[in-house]
Amino acid sequence: MAHLYKKLKKGHEYFYIRETQRVYGKPTTINQVYLGTADKVEAALGKGGFSPKEFGSIFALNELDREVDLAGMINEILPPKKRVRGPSLGELVFYAALNRAIAPTSKRQLANWYETTDIQRIRPLRLESLNSQNFWNHWDRISDLDLEKIKAAFFKKINALLPAQKHRLIIEAADISAPPKPSVFADMPQPDQDFLAEHLAQQKLGLALITEWSQGIPLYYQSYSGGVPVTGFYDHLEHLLGKVSNLGVGIEDVTLLVNQEMDAAPIIEQIDAKDGMHFIVSYAPDVAPELTEISLKDFRPLPGNRGIQLSPVAKEDEKILFYETHATFWKQPRRVVITFDPKSFHKSYQDLGKKVQRVRKETLALSQRQAQEANQASAIESIKTHLAQLCLRLKISPDLFQLNFVQEKGQFRLEFQLDHRQMASVVRLFGKNILITDHEDWGVEEIYDTCVTRAVLGPELGNAKSAANNRPNGNAKDNRSLFQKALLPLYHWTDSKIRVHLFVCVVALDYLTLLSQRLAAKGIIMTPNEAMEELRELRTAIYAKDPDGKLKRVLEEVNDQQAAILKTLGYVVEDGKVAAL
Repeated sequence: MAHLYKKLKKGHEYFYIRETQRVYGKPTTINQVYLGTADKVEAALGKGGFSPKEFGSIFALNELDREVDLAGMINEILPPKKRVRGPSLGELVFYAALNRAIAPTSKRQLANWYETTDIQRIRPLRLESLNSQNFWNHWDRISDLDLEKIKAAFFKKINALLPAQKHRLIIEAADISAPPKPSVFADMPQPDQDFLAEHLAQQKLGLALITEWSQGIPLYYQSYSGGVPVTGFYDHLEHLLGKVSNLGVGIEDVTLLVNQEMDAAPIIEQIDAKDGMHFIVSYAPDVAPELTEISLKDFRPLPGNRGIQLSPVAKEDEKILFYETHATFWKQPRRVVITFDPKSFHKSYQDLGKKVQRVRKETLALSQRQAQEANQASAIESIKTHLAQLCLRLKISPDLFQLNFVQEKGQFRLEFQLDHRQMASVVRLFGKNILITDHEDWGVEEIYDTCVTRAVLGPELGNAKSAANNRPNGNAKDNRSLFQKALLPLYHWTDSKIRVHLFVCVVALDYLTLLSQRLAAKGIIMTPNEAMEELRELRTAIYAKDPDGKLKRVLEEVNDQQAAILKTLGYVVEDGKVAAL
């Protein structure tokens, strides 16, 4: 309930809008907005809504959770301790997952973010309880065995919400790294900084994720200390499929997405020998350079309209191109699809140009400083060493450059040139990707869609910046996958916290993809990102709605897309409130 509240300060009256609500059975002020002095109040109230708060995204995901009851599920496995006030362990995990699905923040910023939302009208709580120490105190209760129980209960519930049919499964695996942040080392002695930096740099966690093919809904995952086991991974794959089968998931077939870091040969050999198992291997173009020499004139536009780059309204010079052939890999002829992404090509080309200019500038500047050195041979060697080290840092080959030292009047002059043949061979690889598969019956767009657009981990999982630059799906500002957006940055540095964080992020991904599935079942085709963008714009605000001027928090104007999403969830908007159909 919202009402005007007056305060006296030094004999002057100042007015606030104060909202109160029962939280854990006690009347609590959940929001307060300063209006000003009395002469400003009437004018201010006539301008429209006050204190707008995000509503639609929180409401939609909370409605999905009514069928899952994540908090109740966790509390049943790890019951709340006596005399504990505030959110339970299960509720804290839910609040963390909700944030990760919508607008990921650190635990330190979580309460501030929830203050910008209308969580108090949907799932009331005391925001001060959402502090990092409270999270750590509760999360420390979750042992590895407890987490396995929680995972089994959660994914069993998710499977029960899906249509009763056999599913085409996609399995991905990638490593997650937690790079140290400067703030971690604040006020630490140097030896401690060195030790922690080395520990965090070596820290790595592997993740294998199983999703159903149509909407990418996660059905199970497994983490691995020290990273994904690149050798013998097929044995782990069999174990994962056994876990999924025990949860009641019907399996039609399985496709493993193999990245370049895996030891592909033994995996492919075992997949070849088993019915219902398939693979798609994604390789960088330098693995098979002969395939990159095919002229782009022989490439064709990729069919389909999933994802922003496959849109039929995309410019001709922005469309993904492909060339299909067969080549021998792992002792058998395999179907090969070579793709070319013009946007990726132009970005890589521009980045290379900037790096070349930096190398030219630094190398020439160094040569001018050392041209008159007495020991000419040592100066020349120093320049060559600097060039090699600079190229190593910039991740380009020193073979791109030709250095010619010309002796003139007792000193040398550097002639710096590009090796255009080497440049051409490097540029020829830009924007290209090689996909190898045994799916002879799939369309090219299905192969690309599964391995590139639909994949939720990707090869750059431990590098948020690189992932944001290279992945093709999502919007123009942030091209990371759904899972990468939820997962990164980690804000966690210990294995135990990262394992719980992984579960939270997979829960977030499940809720987002379940929402897309519900919408698709009603004929509303929207990606999770698109649905969240619409719902985040659905807000509540305080208005003077009653004839007598009483204040009420109500929904702002609802557009057709937002109304359609709410209807899919079984709700309509009446008199500024959501009401069940």
